Amino acid sequence: MGTTTFSGPVRSQGGFEVVAKNETTGTFTTSLDIASDGSVDLTYSSADTGTGNVEPIVMENTMTGAGGLAGRARFQLNANAALGSYSNALKAITVYGASGSTTGLGSAFVAEMTLSAGTSSGTYAPLEIELNAPTGADTGTLTSFMHISTQGADVGTIDDNAVFFNLAGVTAGAGHMLVAGTTLGTAYGGLRVRVAGTNYWIPLYAAEPT
Repeated sequence: MGTTTFSGPVRSQGGFEVVAKNETTGTFTTSLDIASDGSVDLTYSSADTGTGNVEPIVMENTMTGAGGLAGRARFQLNANAALGSYSNALKAITVYGASGSTTGLGSAFVAEMTLSAGTSSGTYAPLEIELNAPTGADTGTLTSFMHISTQGADVGTIDDNAVFFNLAGVTAGAGHMLVAGTTLGTAYGGLRVRVAGTNYWIPLYAAEPT
C-alpha cells in the first residue's frame, strides 16, 4: 500500500498501532502501540554492530529566538493520592544479560552539555536538581537532593569493588578543582549526609589545601 497523506488530524477510538508483517508466517509484530487511553508502548530491536549510534527516539529542538525559555521534553507525574512503595516521573534503566557488556562506559542515563565561546555569562551544569518546597510542605521520613542505593543478591561485590563516584578528566594543582595537599585550610563547617542510615558531616574548609 502506498503512502497516504491526510490534510486533517487522524482520529481513532481504539488506539493506533505500527506493525511489521512476517511474509512467511503472516504474523504481525507491533513496534508502536498508542492505546485509546493515551498510553504509549514502543518496542525496538537492533542488531547493529557499531556502525553508528542506535537511537530509537530522537527529539531535536533548535531555538533561535533571543530570550527563549526551556526547550525541553517534559515528563510530569501528578500525584493526588497516597501512592505505593515508589513513584517516578521518568525512569532510565540499562539491563545487561549474562553475555552483555560495554567495552567503554555504560550508563542508564547520560546528561551531556557542550559549552562554546558564547557561554561567557550565565550558569551551566549538565545536571540540575530542584527540590521545591511550597508553603506547608513537609519532608516525610527522609528527604534528600539525591537518593543513592545498591541492591541485589550480590550487593557485597559492590561493597568491595565500587567507588562512590568517579571524577575523570581533571588534574591536581593549585587553584584547580582537585588540589593535592596535606595542610588543610581554616575549618568552615560541615555538610550533612546520610550513609547506611546514619547522619555524618563532611568537613568544609574555607581555603584550599597546601
